[in-house]
Amino acid sequence: MAPSKSKPIYFGPPPNVAEGAWFRTHDDLYAADVHRFSRQGISGTAHQGVDSIVASGGYAADEDHGDVIIYTAQGGSPDKDGHITANQELTKVNEGMLVNYREGLPIRYVHGLGIKRRKATEGYRYRGLYLVEDYWSVRTDRGFLMWQFRLAKSAAVEPWDSAESGDAVEIRPVTPLEKAAAKYVSVQRRVRNTAEARAVKNIYRNVCQMCRIPLVVDAEGGRYSEGAHIHALGRPHNGKDVSSNILCLCPNCHVLFDNGMRLITDDLKVIDAFSQKVLGDLYVLPGHDIDRDCVRQHRSRWAARAQNA
Repeated sequence: MAPSKSKPIYFGPPPNVAEGAWFRTHDDLYAADVHRFSRQGISGTAHQGVDSIVASGGYAADEDHGDVIIYTAQGGSPDKDGHITANQELTKVNEGMLVNYREGLPIRYVHGLGIKRRKATEGYRYRGLYLVEDYWSVRTDRGFLMWQFRLAKSAAVEPWDSAESGDAVEIRPVTPLEKAAAKYVSVQRRVRNTAEARAVKNIYRNVCQMCRIPLVVDAEGGRYSEGAHIHALGRPHNGKDVSSNILCLCPNCHVLFDNGMRLITDDLKVIDAFSQKVLGDLYVLPGHDIDRDCVRQHRSRWAARAQNA
């Protein structure tokens, strides 16, 4: 087998390649700049992020719903059926996926066709750009820690350099406004300002239920908060958009909660996931009942951090 080759990390659509294009081999993907790390499933680094993925049926827990993909992290020594046989870690390219999540960097997604024995026998299809919308950890039926990412189809964006420019990265001219707009769209997909969320925020007058600090955003005392779903909406979580599944949080606490850094116990204590220290009681007003099943489901998404919560 020929040795692997790599090109500089490059985010965005491949040049002169239309969505839906078919490629016969991995080497053809590499030659067309669709996948810039030959003979590997992921192109990227821990610090720069991931610019492309070639999915070839390596993990049994993967799900492909077209515009939404549940993608299993690398590692865990999968067996011949794609079930992991060891704990996975958020290191190397898995850590790079978190860069995409936080910075709104798009991933070129390629789907292997005719998968047999975890190999594509009928070529590869370029599916377009996807954003990392969410990530979480679970314990498999065999007790191993598994990390997964929710990828959602993205509108086409112009290519840009990674957060760390240098010799290893191709620099493409993109205005700060374009960059900010792409990141804004990524964030807004996770901040769902539904009618139920607005109702919960009105109960608390936009005061965060975790830190209890109102975020004042104008001279007239206007406040900003976000409706955070406890049991996440969308595949594969399928939580409900109801008030008992929504918290009123400031942006800081919302990000910490969505990333599993803040957990809630059944008796509604707020826990720091890493130190396992109780930070205080969740602020709950009359008329807002919190569904404990939703709280437990949120903790189950962060199995790596919720052992003592």
